[in-house]
Amino acid sequence: MSHGIRAEVKVGPKSVRLEGPAELVSRIEMDVHDGTLRTRVDKKLFSGFKGSSVRLYVSSPRVEGIHASGGSHVDADATRTDEFDVEASGGAIVNVRGVDARQVETEASGGSKVTLAGRATDFDVEASGGSIVRALDVKGVKTLDAEASGGSRVEVDASDRVSGEASGGSVLQLVSRPSQSDVRASGGSKVVYKD
Repeated sequence: MSHGIRAEVKVGPKSVRLEGPAELVSRIEMDVHDGTLRTRVDKKLFSGFKGSSVRLYVSSPRVEGIHASGGSHVDADATRTDEFDVEASGGAIVNVRGVDARQVETEASGGSKVTLAGRATDFDVEASGGSIVRALDVKGVKTLDAEASGGSRVEVDASDRVSGEASGGSVLQLVSRPSQSDVRASGGSKVVYKD
């Protein structure tokens, strides 16, 4: 998802619907590659494109990951999967409910914001460039590997082990102290426990 488009992703029978001004909708190209729906705006027609006026409604029996960029806004429901993957860049906003995975991998950059809720056992996160990852509503996390830089904020709770690095004024927030912790904090960064 890109170019500021607002998308709603639901679990259900396969369907895709675009809504918005005809002159904008006609400039959007969609295709499916390796089971992933992709949207693009023709480069020759990008000038003056206001994606925030366009709504994309997607329904799929499997929702195993979300990738958003360029100021897009995605609200999604997830399906059970071994690994759930979220990527957000360029100020994108991603909200995902119903995560049910062994492992969650999240990458946020360029001022993006990712909010997740559900269940997972292992959580890997990279946040940079002032991004925010809020995942305190992901329950059951045992291990967390976090990399936060450039004033980013990561909020995840893990019971057994936390490892990683926080730099450049970043914050790693946990609810409780895990059994093992190996987080290197530098450049004004900190690890905060809510307990």
